Parts: sequence; structure tokens; C-alpha cells
Amino acid sequence: MFYAKMFVLLHSVRLSCEIVMINRVLIRLKVVQVMYAYYQNGDSKLASAERELSESVNSAYSLYHTLLYLLVALRRYSLKQITRKQKMNDHVSRKELLFAENRLLSQLETNESLASYFAEEDMSWMSDTVKALYEQVISGEELEEYYQEDVFDYEADKLLCRKIYKKYIENNDALDEVLEQENIYWNGDKNLIDSFVLKTIKSFEESNGAEQPLLQAYKDPESSTFGNELLKNGIDLEERCRAIISQHCNRWDPSRLAFMDVLIIQAAFAEMMSFPAIPLKVTINEYVEMTKYLSTPGSASFVNGMLDTISKELVCNGELNK
Repeated sequence: MFYAKMFVLLHSVRLSCEIVMINRVLIRLKVVQVMYAYYQNGDSKLASAERELSESVNSAYSLYHTLLYLLVALRRYSLKQITRKQKMNDHVSRKELLFAENRLLSQLETNESLASYFAEEDMSWMSDTVKALYEQVISGEELEEYYQEDVFDYEADKLLCRKIYKKYIENNDALDEVLEQENIYWNGDKNLIDSFVLKTIKSFEESNGAEQPLLQAYKDPESSTFGNELLKNGIDLEERCRAIISQHCNRWDPSRLAFMDVLIIQAAFAEMMSFPAIPLKVTINEYVEMTKYLSTPGSASFVNGMLDTISKELVCNGELNK
């Protein structure tokens, strides 16, 4: 249930204009996910939780490259099919040629960053998936509609790729199952990473050629350490945070509160105490939004009220200066 709800939350995230992939919205989600596992599994070792967080975040970046590579694999498969048909004097359809000649896909195949990332990776595991996807794409209406257009330029090719991605890759249960089998973290991340891939396609410029930049992992060194610090402090501040929750639970029995509500308040409390540069309103809004999808219908109001009360108390006590 936790992971199913996490999918929805990841899908709900709206991307900013930043050119980084692993932003703090994603990191917060990963920290909560790892904290949940930390308490549920009874693993009291912080080092294990930190490794779990690192693997989870790195896996998200790996999925980003894998989904881009999937587009490259589709084009390569199309070229092999065309070559095979030509050798056998079989008919090659206009749609097959249009897909193989797509300028965006051709540029993506030569992308230096993507090629470097997969230089030593064995991607044979996706061969059956590529074949199935290609058959769907070639028989789909997107190429037929493209074929009817009067303009066949780079921008039209970009738009076609986005349409194909949205229909055949973004919402594909069979592909989701394959990805989950390959990496246990990927299925939980896919909805968000899909939006990063679509953003990347939209950002491509023909003039950049093989040097077209892909999304960077982190915006700055501080972003790369944000997760570990939040995780550590979230766990370290558990006792104090839960004492504050108990103090202000006038109408609720603390022992009967939804565990996810308590956990999200705990993570938000740690962020308030650990990152003075982040405005309180930003912290509260981020975790309330998270609660809407991870807990019960009434949790958003409860957590919002609790975080508002906690933040005011901390400011009043002089512990926060925001």
C-alpha cells in the first residue's frame, strides 16, 4: 500500500524549470521511504539506512538514463528490421522509414552523455520489451498522423517522440513489470522519471548535436548531502519530535495516530531544525502535500495543523529564526 500510494505522489509532482533531476522534492520522498523501511524492518543501523537512501536515489538517476536508452534501442531495432526486410525484398512501409529516420532519435543515439553512461552496461534484458514496443508503435496512430502532415522537420520529430513516449512507455503496465524485475526501486520511481524524460526530449536542440546536455544529477554539492543529513536528523530527533506530537494531540491518542502521519511530521520537524535557509512555509507545504497521498483523507489537515503549531512554538522559543 505504501508503494502504491508513493507512485501516485511521484506522479503528482510538478517539475520546475531547473535543469537538475534529483531535486529536493524527490530527495524528501526518498528519505520518508527509507525512514519507513527503517522503522518497519527494525533495522536500527543508520549506516544501513544511508546506504539504502543512496541506492534508491542513484537508482532513480539510472532509470532516467535507461528510459532514454529505450528510445535509442527502439530506433536500432527499427533499422535492423528494415535491413532484414530489404535483404529479403520485403516491403518496408513508410511508417517504418519515418520512425527510423526520426531526427530526435538519431541525435539521442549519438548523445555523448548517454553513450558514456551505458558504455559497459549489458542492456540485453530489454530486447523482448523493445520488440513488443516497436510493434505497438509501428501499428499505432501516431506515425499515421505524422505521415499525413505536410511538415517533416526537427520540431515535428520531437513532438512525435513525446507522443510515442506518453502513449507506449509512460503508461505501460507490462513495461513497469519488466522494470521492477530489473530493479526493485524503479517501479516506484517511474511516474516521476517519465516526466523528466519528457522534459529532456522537449529541451533538445538540433544544433547541439551529440553534445546535447542531459539532466544533471544534483544542482549543487549541498543538494547531494541534503538527503543524508535529513535522514540522520530525522532519526536522531525522533524522541523529541514524538514528545511534541504527544503534547499537542489534544483530541487524539498518540498511540493511535497513523504511523505515516507521525513519520512525515518527524521528517518535516528535522528539516525545520536542520535547514534554516529553507522557509518554514516551503517545508510545511511539501510535507502536507506528501501526506495527502500517503495517508488517510483527513491527514493533510491534521499534519498541516500540527506542523503549524510546532513551527510557531519553535520560533517562539527562539529555536528557529525564519
